[in-house]
Amino acid sequence: MISTSVPSIRSLRKVFGCFAILAVLLLAAGCAGGPDSGKAPSWLSSYPADPAYYVGIGGSSSGNLAEDRDKAAAAARADLAAQISAQISSELDVSSSSSSDGGFSESVERTVNESVEQNLKSVEVVDTWIDPDLGAWVYVRLSKAVWAAIVNEEVSNLNLRATGILEPVLNGGMTLAEDLAALGRARNVLISSPWGLSIKDALFGGGGFLLDQVDGQISDRTGSLSISAAAEPARVKYGTEIVLSGSVRAGSNQNLGAFPLVLSGADIRSSSFTTDALGGYTVTVSPEALEPGTVRFEIAPDLAAWSIPPEGFPVTRSAVEVAIDPILLAVSVASGAAPDLSVLDGAVRDWISELPLPAEAVAPGEGDVDLEFNWTVFDFPRSDRLANAPYITQVGAVLTVSRNNNVLLVREVEAFKDGGLDWNQAHQRSARGLLDKLAEDAQLIDDLVTALGL
Repeated sequence: MISTSVPSIRSLRKVFGCFAILAVLLLAAGCAGGPDSGKAPSWLSSYPADPAYYVGIGGSSSGNLAEDRDKAAAAARADLAAQISAQISSELDVSSSSSSDGGFSESVERTVNESVEQNLKSVEVVDTWIDPDLGAWVYVRLSKAVWAAIVNEEVSNLNLRATGILEPVLNGGMTLAEDLAALGRARNVLISSPWGLSIKDALFGGGGFLLDQVDGQISDRTGSLSISAAAEPARVKYGTEIVLSGSVRAGSNQNLGAFPLVLSGADIRSSSFTTDALGGYTVTVSPEALEPGTVRFEIAPDLAAWSIPPEGFPVTRSAVEVAIDPILLAVSVASGAAPDLSVLDGAVRDWISELPLPAEAVAPGEGDVDLEFNWTVFDFPRSDRLANAPYITQVGAVLTVSRNNNVLLVREVEAFKDGGLDWNQAHQRSARGLLDKLAEDAQLIDDLVTALGL
């Protein structure tokens, strides 16, 4: 339980308070026209110590005496609260293994301060000293017996609430999921107040603190779980939903119940789902966020569903990998014109492979989707009047995308015009210019995405 011994005078707030009082006394002694130093109350020169009370002293000197009095009273209450908070934090720091984490210790300190502020119901104003030049100073105190009664009432309420939640766990008859839900609620009740750390175990028979026993009960259950996971099929085509299935089993004969799980992976946002009453599950992963390659999924108990921190308890995770294959584009390149552009077949396939699509170019007859690339060529008449007249040509293309002989997209690409020293050079320069232009055609990419159903 919480001790009601005299708080440590070495707290920082007390030290700063003493310096402030000393400064007031020195100023009172040196101010011309100010009050005589002998008129200052003794509690400013000698900090009161009473074994039956917590004491707080505060002052304010803003120049507005009406405001200074209220500010001084608030500062005195804060000084008193800080002393109680420092003592309780020191006592609770070693009372439970759950308080060993640094972040949790900060939370305890914050909760203590809030609780002290909310429960200062019987603070007495012992004396007030007001000086026109030095402001207002207030001396308050709180009976340690009154504070002990406040703490005892809080501890009793916490114990009653936690016990009411935990008794069904001890009586049996609940599923494992229901047990963990109850343990998580009881844990949150205990850590909601700093005094919850000091409640002794009178339920589980293991001695020590109740919070430690609750954590042990959670660890026993989460540590005995086993999870299976499989993907069927384990290899899918891009754009296909992935179906994962498996089950959760407990180490005891206890029924599992509807058990919350969490699915995570590098390429997806974590999502929660629940098993059936026997621990089985089937979950579907939408394909939108998944790129071609090997994707790893992990399934673990969703302890956060019960407000239980997953990093603090043993949990079994199950991983499964799924291979996602790109869409295979069976590319054929042809030309209805006399010029031979077959030397650019490789350039066409390179352009398709570099498209921001989850697709891969393959030979005709080997793909999921057929993509036909047809060159169109128009040669401009060459001038006979100029000895070195260039050869000018205009090269265009028609793209046709089909699946199982069903046309999905027909797109005529705007022609590109260029020239060369001969017809062969003019054709190749115009064709390469067309491919460069296509690489920047965002609308064409959108059309292909739509046609492929991506």
